[in-house]
This record gives sequence, structure tokens and C-alpha cells, in this order.
Amino acid sequence: MKIDFPCTAIVCAVAIAATACALAIPAAAVALRSNVLSGPFVHATWGHLVRDLALVAIAGVAYEAPLARVRLPLFAAGLVLPAAAVLLFTDARWYCGLSGLSHALLAAALAYEIRRRRSRLALLVGALLALKVGYELVTGGAAFPMELGANVHQVPLAHAVGVLAGIAIPQGTE
Repeated sequence: MKIDFPCTAIVCAVAIAATACALAIPAAAVALRSNVLSGPFVHATWGHLVRDLALVAIAGVAYEAPLARVRLPLFAAGLVLPAAAVLLFTDARWYCGLSGLSHALLAAALAYEIRRRRSRLALLVGALLALKVGYELVTGGAAFPMELGANVHQVPLAHAVGVLAGIAIPQGTE
């Protein structure tokens, strides 16, 4: 059986495995979260994982096939750039979660809808996404906060970088 959202399926499977490992073995959590390549797959709590997986799955399953020509750079940018930005430009010592990728996928889906279908609904949702990310950058807090455990905080920069990656990657490639 062939699926048309292989990157989404792989990311979700790796995130489940990495989070299970990190939550079961604290030393593994420290090692995994400290790396730009593995940090996005690790989550602070099971609730954090479910929330991120839901967002990635919705956007990925629906739009990975239409964006097939750019899926690899889109997923790579959505995974690496938010984590790298947080680790380089904030005082964070580690990064975890797929929210950068979920924002990249949502932004790419909206850009696709706006360019291809000239959707007014996509324009409205895109404006709301921009407001959400702008609010987070200005306030330094999450628009939709969740409990992530002691000394774990949501990082708005990851969301903003994800959105920028999602908008930039598909441009001119379809």
C-alpha cells in the first residue's frame, strides 16, 4: 500500500519513539533535546506530543501530496530551522517539539491555497496565523499555553521561524 504522506508518517513515528525513549530514560532526554536534529522529535510530555502530532498530521496528510515537489526541503526546514534559531538566538540550552514544523506545514498549506485557489478563507486563516505569531513574539508567551513541566517553556521564535520557512520554501517551485 502506498501512502502519499510518507514524510508525515515518518516524522510522527520517530517523534513517538523519541518521546517514549526520552520520557523513560531521563539521560536520553538530555542528549536528544540538546541536538538540533533530534530535539524536534522529543516532547516534554505525552500531551505535548499528542498536540504537536495532531497539528503535523492534519497539515501533513492533507498537503504533503500537493506539495510533493517541495516536501523534503519543507520538512527539513520545518524541523531544523526553528530548533536552530531557538538554540542560536535565545538563552535556551535545548529544544524539543514539532511546533516549528507544524507552523511550517500550516503556512505552506495556506500559501498553496492562496496561490493556487485564491482562497479568501486561506487569506483569513493566514491573517489569523500572522496575528497569533505576532502576539507571541511581542508578548514572549504562547497564544495557546500548555503545561509542559518544570523549566519547560513554549518558544514563540520557533513558531515564527516555522511560518517563514513554510512560506519561503514553496515559492516559485510549483
